Amino acid sequence: MKHIINSQLICANYNKDYPMIERGEGVYLFDKAGNKYIDVSGCTAAVTHIGHGNEEISKVLYEQSKKLAVHPTHLFYNEELENYLANLCEFAPEGFNHAWTISGGTEAVENAIKIAYQYQKSKGHQRSKVLARWGSYHGNSITVLDVGGLKARRDYYTDLMVGHHHISPCFSYRKEAGMTEEEYEDVLIKEFKTTIEENPEIFCFLAEPIVGAALGAAGPTKNYFKRIKEICKEHDILLIADEVMTGFGRTGANFGINHYGDHADILCCAKGISSGYFPLGAIIIHDRVFDVIKESGHPFYSGQTYSCIPLAAAVGNANLEYIKTHNLVENARLVGNYLKKRLESLKEIECVGDVRGEGLFLGIEFVKDQKSKAIFEPSYLFNKKVEAKAFEEGLVTYACRGTVNLSEGDHMLFAPPLTLTKDEADLIFEGMQNAIKKTYSEFLKG
Repeated sequence: MKHIINSQLICANYNKDYPMIERGEGVYLFDKAGNKYIDVSGCTAAVTHIGHGNEEISKVLYEQSKKLAVHPTHLFYNEELENYLANLCEFAPEGFNHAWTISGGTEAVENAIKIAYQYQKSKGHQRSKVLARWGSYHGNSITVLDVGGLKARRDYYTDLMVGHHHISPCFSYRKEAGMTEEEYEDVLIKEFKTTIEENPEIFCFLAEPIVGAALGAAGPTKNYFKRIKEICKEHDILLIADEVMTGFGRTGANFGINHYGDHADILCCAKGISSGYFPLGAIIIHDRVFDVIKESGHPFYSGQTYSCIPLAAAVGNANLEYIKTHNLVENARLVGNYLKKRLESLKEIECVGDVRGEGLFLGIEFVKDQKSKAIFEPSYLFNKKVEAKAFEEGLVTYACRGTVNLSEGDHMLFAPPLTLTKDEADLIFEGMQNAIKKTYSEFLKG
């Protein structure tokens, strides 16, 4: 059964038929025609950490909704919420002892920026600009699009933006030919330092530990975040880690920053925080941030209808307990390493330029020529053609663009449920191998 083209849904493609999705179970999705797909993207993207159809979470959602869904946080504490925040902070790196929940990733990033701004105001600083990186995506409000650096998402709305600052991404696959990784890192750090010194209005730096959709699981160079943090500390600038995709075990560690030294001051969380069972996001802040705001005597100047509600807390807590009880962080590391090695063997196909990422947060970059790293003509839509072939193989994947000139270059992001087994990883590999070979063969035939 097909989706109706004249559906009332406001969608991205008004002239395309879609299968009617019906249910999910574990790593699988099923449509009404009985077709079975592996959720390789985490439902676009990196959402379904504990898989689909989890009855434990469904029961918690039902029971808490009967008991208490919302409450006024300016008048009451709530035990469900307090228990969850304690569990959440315990899961976070040392020193991150205060948290606040909202409805998703965009809100998490925006509120992290707000709290960083309030930190600066509390210290008497008059600063009003965020520094972020090109080749990044942090959310979909006008402010967060302005802060983000994903050209395809932001360009339509630039007239509404105030113009925050941006620097180059840390993306060593696309560094200048002949440059060592250490030399490349030096160039980036120099750019960061110069930007900070020339723009004293900057109050925070926002970055994904491992870049998701914009660059396809591109991680930093060895000492990048350590050196960034040293400069931030020197200028009293807060480092915000966007963990919306990389948090809650996705990379084979509790949080993405765990791989690089835990240098952040604020963590932005969403997606895997509830595995999609309820709209939930959070900010988790370090004591060094909280203490300054508390000492100022001012409350956190934010508040939304669904912030810190017990229903979201119950689902978030059940999701976190499931991740811990079933050792999904370790499973993401082990099965992720296995899948990455299998995907790396696809470099025998000329169009597979790079395989990267950590845990079950992986990416493939497609190129026309491995040696020169030349890209396919953008109008050819090579990534979308691979995505379509993968769909025929029963794989739900996520084709992306923007690794070159902020808008060109083809890649895919892989973020299946953390429950993935090696046998299921083999099915992903086999399906992707077929899809890529077929797509590249058609390209060569012209």
